[in-house]
Amino acid sequence: MSRLTLASLLAILLVSGCTFGMKREGDSVTGPTANDQGFSLLTDAGIAEINRTKSGRFDLRSGRLSKSAVGLEGLDRGAMIGHPGGSQYTFAFLGPISDERITTQNITFASHDTHDFFTIVWFSAPESLEAAHAELRAGVEHWGWHPRLVQQWFDSVNWPPSSNTEAFRSVISMGVSKSGLVVDVQGTRKDGKEVLQYGIYLGDKYYTSETQQKIRDTGRS
Repeated sequence: MSRLTLASLLAILLVSGCTFGMKREGDSVTGPTANDQGFSLLTDAGIAEINRTKSGRFDLRSGRLSKSAVGLEGLDRGAMIGHPGGSQYTFAFLGPISDERITTQNITFASHDTHDFFTIVWFSAPESLEAAHAELRAGVEHWGWHPRLVQQWFDSVNWPPSSNTEAFRSVISMGVSKSGLVVDVQGTRKDGKEVLQYGIYLGDKYYTSETQQKIRDTGRS
C-alpha cells in the first residue's frame, strides 16, 4: 500500500474541510493537559503543555488513537506540533509490545473523521547522505523495514535524474517495529541530502496477524 506524502495528505485534509490545532510555543491557555490515565491531550491546553515541556506521551497499545483519548471527541481536526528548524521534542508512544520513543522538530496527528486518527507523521533530516543511509540501516532492525526495499532506495542514488522535478521521492518500506507498531518510511532526496518521513499506521486492519506477517515478508501491506 502506498502512502501519500505529508504535503499531499495535508492538502487533501484541508480541501475536505478538516482543520488542525496549532499552538505556538509560549501561547498561554488553561485547562487539563492530560487524560485520566496521564497521557497527553491534543486540546489547545494539551498542545501548549507539550510545547512547554517539549514532550508528549500517547497510548497506542490497541493500534488505535481515538479523539476521545486526547480530548477532541466529536471534532474533525488533527494536530500539528513544532516546525522544521525549531525545538526538539521527545514523544513516547506505548505500543502493543513495548514503548517507543522518538525525537523530532515537528509532528502531525492526522485524521479525516471525528472518531480516530489514522496516522502520526514526523520527519528526520540527517546531515548527510551517509547519515541518512545509516539511519535507514538501523531501521531495518528497529522498525522492521524490509532490507531489500531499503537497498533499492540506496541503489536509486545512481538512477538517472528526472527531468520533471529536482527532488526524488519514494515510499521506501513498511515495517512492524520492536514495539509492535506498524511504521513506514518515505525518502526525499535533493542536492545530495535526504529527508526521511516516518509514519505510524493506526487502525485495526494493520494490527492483525495476517497483515503484519505480510508486512514482514514484503515491506508492504
